[in-house]
Amino acid sequence: MVCKDNDHLAIWIYLLVNATHKEIPAMFQGRKITLKPGQLVTGRKSIAEQLSVSESKVKRILLLFESDQQIERQRSNQNSLISIV
Repeated sequence: MVCKDNDHLAIWIYLLVNATHKEIPAMFQGRKITLKPGQLVTGRKSIAEQLSVSESKVKRILLLFESDQQIERQRSNQNSLISIV
């Protein structure tokens, strides 16, 4: 359920807008990767700062999106590779 509240909707739109629409090179976990359409590399802190939402709420919302199979995540200690499913 994407529209539980305004923060859920804002984060969902953030993911959609910032996901790539074509293959592009990127860095993740210290190595070069190719982002496929529908993927982005970002972190909770970055999302929280840009949307004025607490990091803990961003974490909870991303976990909810993951459990609802709306996104898949590969995590590192600095950021996440998010794929919109």
